Amino acid sequence: MPFVYNGTPNREEEQMSKGLKAEKEKCTGCQLCMLVCSGTHVNKFNPSEARINVDDVFPEPGEFRLNYCIQCDEHPCVDSCPEEAIVLDEGLGIYRVDNEKCTACGACVEACPYNGCWLDPSGSCLIKCDLCGGNPQCVEICPKGVLKR
Repeated sequence: MPFVYNGTPNREEEQMSKGLKAEKEKCTGCQLCMLVCSGTHVNKFNPSEARINVDDVFPEPGEFRLNYCIQCDEHPCVDSCPEEAIVLDEGLGIYRVDNEKCTACGACVEACPYNGCWLDPSGSCLIKCDLCGGNPQCVEICPKGVLKR
């Protein structure tokens, strides 16, 4: 089950000090975060290539699930990677993908209990939030202030 921030402190929220934080109840589902993310990372507006995903929680009107890497304490993605392609960025204090090493085997996707990473649409590399190198553009563009660093 993906991590869903509902405004109530829980174990997942406590672990998010290095990654993004979200107030799910403010989300309107506009998906601007997905557009700016894909534009920043792949130079085109293609939500399927974003490092954050906004899902409509059907049939609940106006309820959305935000999927992204929460930079959890356990790091099952790191432990599951046979190529050691998920590496610690010491400067940011987060784990990011080394695309030179990643073989897109999907072991990390299967290991992540928070639905925080996935393979790109072509299946050639892992997609995982890297905080845009320290200046997450999704935080900057969110009109409702859902996302925070």
